[in-house]
Amino acid sequence: MSRRPAITGDKRWIGMLGLVVLALGQAVTMVVTAFATRDVIGALRTDESTIPMQALAAIAISGLAIFALRSAEGALGERTGQSYAAAIRRNLFLHMTKIPLSAMAERRAGATALRFVGDLTAFKGWVARGLTRLISACVTIPAAFLILFLLEPRLALVAAGPIGLVMAAIYWLGNPLGEAHADLRSKRARLAAAMAERLPQGIVLRRSGRVKTELRVLDSKSQGIIRAAVRRAWLAESVRAMPDAAAGAAGALCLWVCLNLNLGVADAVAALTALALIVWPLRHLADVRDRQKAYAVASAKLDAALASPRLPTLAKVTPDPHAPAVHLDGLCLPGLAQINLTLERGLVRRVSGPPSCGKSRLLLTLAGLEGAPPEGRVRVLGANPAALASGAILYLGPKAPMLKGSLRRALMLGTGRTAQDDELNAIIDLAGLSDLAARLGGLDARVSEGARNLTATEHTRLYLARGLIARAQLALVDADEIGLGGDDLTLLVDHFDQCGTAALIVAAETAAQQFMHPPLFLKKSEAPLSLGAASAA
Repeated sequence: MSRRPAITGDKRWIGMLGLVVLALGQAVTMVVTAFATRDVIGALRTDESTIPMQALAAIAISGLAIFALRSAEGALGERTGQSYAAAIRRNLFLHMTKIPLSAMAERRAGATALRFVGDLTAFKGWVARGLTRLISACVTIPAAFLILFLLEPRLALVAAGPIGLVMAAIYWLGNPLGEAHADLRSKRARLAAAMAERLPQGIVLRRSGRVKTELRVLDSKSQGIIRAAVRRAWLAESVRAMPDAAAGAAGALCLWVCLNLNLGVADAVAALTALALIVWPLRHLADVRDRQKAYAVASAKLDAALASPRLPTLAKVTPDPHAPAVHLDGLCLPGLAQINLTLERGLVRRVSGPPSCGKSRLLLTLAGLEGAPPEGRVRVLGANPAALASGAILYLGPKAPMLKGSLRRALMLGTGRTAQDDELNAIIDLAGLSDLAARLGGLDARVSEGARNLTATEHTRLYLARGLIARAQLALVDADEIGLGGDDLTLLVDHFDQCGTAALIVAAETAAQQFMHPPLFLKKSEAPLSLGAASAA
């Protein structure tokens, strides 16, 4: 299980401390502005010709200070929020790289991508705008009440009533607001997952007569999102509008107190100024509640994602030069008989068996892409396959990595080597990819996402080129699944022989004559299956 990074981690506590200082600075300027305003109003009502220059200067300087403090608060809050989002993004990516392929296959691509976009927006918004505004409100609202108390304690008392009621209502509406956020997020996630599945197949769906059906589904999901979004917006705006209602009621009560106590106009204006200064952080407090609920929903989803099963983190080890390439003792894969296997260094064996008997799963387990079952012992080059550094094992199969980028990178991805251009060009010719390189425009040309701009034959020969580039100690080749056979497979096997690379290759019966040793036969059976070097010799 992985954990979310702490909000105060990676020196973000310094940013949080800076936000507190900025909030205190805003509170001080509020106090100065209120009392300076009172002094100016008092001077206007007297017959003295003396101009209160200090009070006027204090008001002007306070305005500039508020401008600077709020600008700095926004920038510092955004920086802190972006830092937290980046830390979550990093932890989530690292966790996803440890999830076995079978577990990842159960996830919908669109829902997984949403963790990196929509959910991170909620996390960033909570730190950059929610938490910072909460800190600011916790300082500025008490400061405004302090001004009212210093002017007249009863002003603070009457203002506390409506403002306290509004703060209670903001807190109470948090639960339905959280439910609205969760409902909207869920509907958006389902739509994103559905579109991520369908958009790449758009033209195929059209030719299959699915357009009207898919449009009905899309319209239905869109209407659901609209209803959920309207409900969330109504609740959020209702919460944000409450401070205005509180300001009106509190202002009327404060003026009533001023009239009853025969307070001066200057005191009344100062009281209204203090109330105006309360409304701004109170609106922010309402926004904080909205962001806090969005953060809570995203946190629950993120925690569930980080709690998903993953492969253990192992320290990297050096392959044991004296250990066999593969040693399996009592391995029990789903649907397979117990496997006891020893593959010595440099030997190339064909793996065979009936369809869907687990041949591909065996290769993925040996490559460290699937977790080994608790029953049995799995050792590759004398170690846990997940603990070996990249380059020790070469996996060529449908689950091999394929990223958008240059042809150069596509050729070397997963090989553990960085080959020079001259070598790459020679291998391109040897693997029959010269036409592809010419069509795309050379090694710097772009291979699209999922190699969709390659034909099936070019895709297969790209795997062949990777095998010819690699110098792995163990190769695991799912030849049937990637369409590798005939002369291409012979070329690859000869390369493994020359490099002393041990290999397990899933290949059809028609390729049996290309291997010197008998196949390692897998079957669905309850009887233990023993496949060792001695029995295969």
